[in-house]
Amino acid sequence: TMIADEADQNNDKGLLKKRKRLSKKERKKLKKLKKQETKKEAKELSSSSSATAVIETNYLEGYTPITEIPGDAKEEEVKTKDKSLGKWFPSAKLVKSIGTGKRSSLLLFYQYAQPLWPQEKVDRLLKLLVYIGQERQLGGRIRVAREGVNATVSCFGGAAIRHLAEDLKVFDGEVFSETDFKFIDDLAPDRHFKDLKVYPVQEIVYYGITDSEAPLYKGGVHLDPVKYHEKLKEDNTVVIDVRNHYEAAIGRFDGQALSEEKKGAEYIDPKMRRSTDFPSWLASEETQKKLEGKQVLMYCTGGVRCERASAYLKSKIGDKVDGVYQLKGGIEKYFKEFPDGGFWRGKNYVFDKREAVGVQNPDGDGGVVRKLSKAEKKSVSENMSTKCCCCGSPWDRYIGKKRCFSCGVPVLMCNKCMSLRPDKNPEMKLKVRCPLCVENNLTHEFTESNGTKATGRRSEQEY
Repeated sequence: TMIADEADQNNDKGLLKKRKRLSKKERKKLKKLKKQETKKEAKELSSSSSATAVIETNYLEGYTPITEIPGDAKEEEVKTKDKSLGKWFPSAKLVKSIGTGKRSSLLLFYQYAQPLWPQEKVDRLLKLLVYIGQERQLGGRIRVAREGVNATVSCFGGAAIRHLAEDLKVFDGEVFSETDFKFIDDLAPDRHFKDLKVYPVQEIVYYGITDSEAPLYKGGVHLDPVKYHEKLKEDNTVVIDVRNHYEAAIGRFDGQALSEEKKGAEYIDPKMRRSTDFPSWLASEETQKKLEGKQVLMYCTGGVRCERASAYLKSKIGDKVDGVYQLKGGIEKYFKEFPDGGFWRGKNYVFDKREAVGVQNPDGDGGVVRKLSKAEKKSVSENMSTKCCCCGSPWDRYIGKKRCFSCGVPVLMCNKCMSLRPDKNPEMKLKVRCPLCVENNLTHEFTESNGTKATGRRSEQEY
């Protein structure tokens, strides 16, 4: 932690002062200890990549594909719980994960099916995923529709999520052979989901846009992280953040404008509360004027939201812009290519137990909440200018599942204000609002009848 780092620095200064009084033998011993510490730090930094290498070498040993549910297991062995998660997910399936381990792994992926799967195949896949989840002790969230799959899945050890990827290739090799499966290994054990939820949905990312309105084959050009990085340097270019505003608030691609040249793509935040806001944002005269004649870059967390959004943009104003491009693999892939962050500033909000990920923090922020040090507050204030919705102090963590009083999206609330429970106090409830509702002076209460709970749950898988 930053607090620990500051303490270490103070201790180092004290050691340097003492060093003048140390004997030659003692100085030699101290130097050796320092060298051992450096080697230990280097080993820790490389542990994630080495863990991945070991898993990828051995994971197929003893692997048996699961391609169907055994006949005698359909009733007795497949133990699931039907769970309604509001009007958007009335019939989700829930499987408890009972595995244990010292380190966990994540699998992030999405895949569109063209042409659309028949409903019979979707039903078969839903049941199969539930069975695979139980057999392989998986956790996470999987959305399944006729148009494809969108998933965030976890396990202990790393092999089981790779087995899932192989299972899907056997289920439909034509569709899943091209899938970009992103594996993240050597994470803390509490990054593993305690259950697996499988959702039958109409769209794997809910835009309310039909395939005929925005056919995926007409989407933007996919650029790998290196080529995308180069495009960010170009003038007469805009980069659109296709994520929700609460995600963009804590991290975004605007570092190119802050570089020494102070040139490159102009960052645009559509200020969406959810993906369904994208069509209305694009339809506005102000938006179209800003995009006209420009190269348009788009990005999101893992790539899936850009698929439909880029196709929709091209279908509406493709003839008015100078090309549409999207980041292949999303921010997650960019971080792997640019470990120093590249043109990214801040944290990447994610829909899993990591909460938000920085380039130097693959485990993410999720977990124990602690007070920010002065140095951390200064960093948050200078870099992203995010603050607690109640007291206004620098803060950049979405904790406690606190949501906007007026629209239901997550809000930033510091640990001190959390203890005051302002969302339960009638006199303080209006303080618990997101920046967009404050900016637009929205003061009505968002209730269950107009979708508060559904909003939160629907957005939880917008990978």
